[in-house]
Amino acid sequence: MKKKLISLAMLVTVFAMQVVGVSAASKTATMAVTGSSKGHYEVDAMDQEELAEVAKADKATAELIKDINAGTKTLEDLAKAESSIASELEGKSLVTAFMDLRKIGDVSKTADGKYQVTLSVPALTKGMTDVKVLHFSTERKVWEVITPSNVDLNNKEITFELQDLSPIAIIAKVNASQAVTNTAGTSPKTGVDSTNTVPFAGAAVVLLGAAAVVAFRKKNA
Repeated sequence: MKKKLISLAMLVTVFAMQVVGVSAASKTATMAVTGSSKGHYEVDAMDQEELAEVAKADKATAELIKDINAGTKTLEDLAKAESSIASELEGKSLVTAFMDLRKIGDVSKTADGKYQVTLSVPALTKGMTDVKVLHFSTERKVWEVITPSNVDLNNKEITFELQDLSPIAIIAKVNASQAVTNTAGTSPKTGVDSTNTVPFAGAAVVLLGAAAVVAFRKKNA
């Protein structure tokens, strides 16, 4: 009986590890450079190094971006802090987290001196309208809301132009009744990853553990 219980415990552990492993492997980047922009630009998560660069321009903004990405603050908090873009944020939700956009080597600009970038955004769905790019310029120390030159909801891609490159996030008006859940994307409300199967893994362990206890009791009844 002892050997059977040990075997069952090992089975529970292996199952939990497999669930968590699948969860980690299924996650994709919030945004990724695609099309003709590949090899010219890159987007990275806002880690300490990127946040430190933002802090050089404005410490309060760096903290705000960090908190928004952590889900402890929202676009409403940004609107209160930056009245200049408050009206453009009204009624919109975060589609992605803030990520740092930068160029790789020399990049040709458009005729009006801007960088043209195309990104793949897995969280874009047909239930979203008025899609915009929210940008904090560390060079000019200003917030701005950019209207993309193209939004392809079917292929989940967005093309836009920026005067300079620094942290960006995608925002949009979200029709919850039409929006399609995208487990590889991010939550429209918080901009944090919507894929969270760790609780399910925990639940699976609890259920299997309970089954083991029941089996043991029946065996000894």
